This record gives sequence, C-alpha cells and structure tokens, in this order.
Amino acid sequence: MSDTYDNPTLRPEMQEFLDIEGRGRLGECWNRVWVPTPSTKEAFIELQDCMNAAQSTKPRGLIITGEADTGKSRTMQAFRDLHQPRMDPESEYAEHRVIYLTAPDNPDPVVVLKKILAELGHPLRYNPSPADLRSHAVTMLKACRVGTVMIDEIHDISRDSRMNSKIVSFLVFMKSLINDTGRPFVVGGTQVVLDMIASEDQIAGRLNTVVKLKPFTLSEFAMILLAFERMLPLRRQSRFRENEGLVQLAYTLTQGYIGRLNYLLEDACKVAIDSGEERITLSTIDRVRDRSIVSVGRRVA
Repeated sequence: MSDTYDNPTLRPEMQEFLDIEGRGRLGECWNRVWVPTPSTKEAFIELQDCMNAAQSTKPRGLIITGEADTGKSRTMQAFRDLHQPRMDPESEYAEHRVIYLTAPDNPDPVVVLKKILAELGHPLRYNPSPADLRSHAVTMLKACRVGTVMIDEIHDISRDSRMNSKIVSFLVFMKSLINDTGRPFVVGGTQVVLDMIASEDQIAGRLNTVVKLKPFTLSEFAMILLAFERMLPLRRQSRFRENEGLVQLAYTLTQGYIGRLNYLLEDACKVAIDSGEERITLSTIDRVRDRSIVSVGRRVA
C-alpha cells in the first residue's frame, strides 16, 4: 500500500486493494465488505451449535428469519465461508462441515437433492430415480461429514392455494431427510417461513429454534456504520464519527436495514473513487440518495 494514502483505520485485509485504480477495486473486494452485528453473532452461535450437534434421531434445527435486507443470506453465507471444505486424510471425501443452498422456486425435492450433491462436489452424471437420488444424497452427506445443511430463501416458495399440497409434501420430505441424516438443518426466510413451518407439526418439531434479524435502531446503526468505515476500500478516511448529519441521512435512506446500507455504501464508494476524493462525505451520500429504494417517488428531507 502506498505511503501517500491516508486511511489509517482501514482493516489490514482491505489495504492490499487500495492500489487498484477505478471501480475495479470494488469488484475485486466488495464481497469481503461485511460487518457482524449483535444479531448475526447470535445467529453464529446457534449455527455453530447446529454444526457441532451430536448425531440424533430427532435433531433440533434452526430458522433464521427477518424482513428483506436484514442480512439473513449474508449471515448464512459468512458462516459457510468460515467453514470451508477440508480434506480428510482418513477418507476419500472432503469434509464439509456446513453447506449452503437456496430453495427452488418450485418445492421440488429432486432439485434440492441435486443442489446438495453439487455443493458436495459429487453430482450424479445420469438421471437416477428419485429414490436412488435420495439414497445417494444421504450417503454423501454422511460420507462428507456434513454438520448442517442451510437452505435459504424458503419464503420464495409460493403460498398460492394451488401449491399447498406440494408445500406440505416438501415439508414432509425435509423432515424425512433430516431424520435420515441425523443432522440439524437450517432454513432462512421471511415471516412466511415461520407461518408455513408452524402450520405443519411434522416439520415444526425439527426446526424449533428461531433467530430473528431486525433493522437497527439509530444508535445501533451508528455503531455498525463506524465498523463499515474500517472495511471500505478507500484511500482516505471518511471520518463518519465526526459527521452526525451523514449518519442521520444514511439511516433515513436505509431505515436501519443492513442490506440497504451495503448498497448505499457501495454506490457512495463508486462516487468517491470516480471523483478522486477517495472518501465518503455528506455530499457523497447526498449524490447517491436517489438510488435508494426508500427515496424513489419522494424526496427524503
């Protein structure tokens, strides 16, 4: 990193990207810009418990829920990233302590099983019968010593009345798969997830722990914003702590949702880099405010 840069609080793992010119810098490292919050730390503790749980005939799984943009998917992905596959010298298979996949739009067990095998790196090269596919998936989950399976975006499954029977069948399939593997599963989604699972006793008994992610209060938001400042790949320190107006405007635009804050800061970084200012100011936020979904159709005061 050049000695001419003035961002002393930037985290070491982000400093290496400062020499990259233009917006390409963000493309190289924005996926690393993530800040754990009190809610995500709570989720990590519960996820760790699922991953390390003893084998059981009735494993107790987890639901991570919350409104859109509260950080459910990013939390689950960050947990996965902390537990990368590793080779087991005593086995021909890599050990996958945790795998992450998104639920299909159509509640089809075959699609889920194929996604599981793809995540494990052992997809079948032919079209097996559903029974053979299921048997192979269960075998590989055990062979790869999977601690927990995280299935995200469950709320995208339609609640259309025409889908009810398929949804019930899908939930029964999930319960059966959990029983067969003896491992806790984790599902992520909005309040629809809780309503859907709570309505089906067969699956509620396997997913009966809930972590709910929420938007931040203003005081919580200010602390999260300061933590984000240390991750932003800019050559000058933005000094959010000294700019109460910036904090208030960012909170108004994002309404305390971490997903929206992530988008807002990414847009602000683009402006900061393009202008050569290399830091985010109140003026920077003002220039990108109309990109915020909450300000579309109305001007935020």
